[in-house]
Amino acid sequence: MPLTDEQITSYQNNGYLLASGLIPDTISAHAEAAMWHLMQMDANDPATWSRVPNTADEYTESRGVVIFNGAQDPDLMACVTKDYLTAVAQLLGEPIGSLHPPEAVHTQNLLQSNVTWKLPNPHVDGIPKEHMHKTFPGPYRITSLFYLSDVEPQGGGTCAWPSSHQKIRQLAESDPVKYKHLYDLNKDIPSLDLGDPIELTPQRGDILFFQHLFGHNGSPNTLPKPRFMMRFFCSCEKCYNKWKKVDHWGHWAP
Repeated sequence: MPLTDEQITSYQNNGYLLASGLIPDTISAHAEAAMWHLMQMDANDPATWSRVPNTADEYTESRGVVIFNGAQDPDLMACVTKDYLTAVAQLLGEPIGSLHPPEAVHTQNLLQSNVTWKLPNPHVDGIPKEHMHKTFPGPYRITSLFYLSDVEPQGGGTCAWPSSHQKIRQLAESDPVKYKHLYDLNKDIPSLDLGDPIELTPQRGDILFFQHLFGHNGSPNTLPKPRFMMRFFCSCEKCYNKWKKVDHWGHWAP
């Protein structure tokens, strides 16, 4: 099994797991190269690192986020390894080999932001008002974030609040009517004492798994080099109905 019992216990207790070794180095290197190509940038030419690709589906200037929806580059999709799918099944407690694979990529690449770096407030995923996802059972059970570049401190790492999923769940269950939707629950999460956050700095090929109701947030990339990160999309009816994202794509929700 790719994950140890200790890793699974850590995931259950802390609400997240940053795992290495589920993607061979050769595959992650090819995936990083594919991301540079997708971003129309040259890894060896810093002058290209700040330009927004004209083929991007979305760009949020305030955060420096470049989004491609539904990318199916073979080198990116090669990150869906057998070990990765087995690890997801382990964390979900599902039979090995029972999960359907994702079909495409959704990027959240970060360009440099000219802001003063600071810790963000915690939130949970699935909160856009237009979706009005219900808090229980929620639009997903587990999320996987794939990092395809080495992340340095203040370089766009994810901030995590260990064990926050337990206190956030307690808040949600304290008033099922008020917190019926994640949109309303998220408003009160910053008022909770979730302890000190950790700025995670994953390396290329690392995968961040986290649970439903886990408190986390992205942070600005204040460094010149772009930070590459992706998650997966799927067009099957099950995934699309759980959390439709754009066009015929929904977030992969095994």
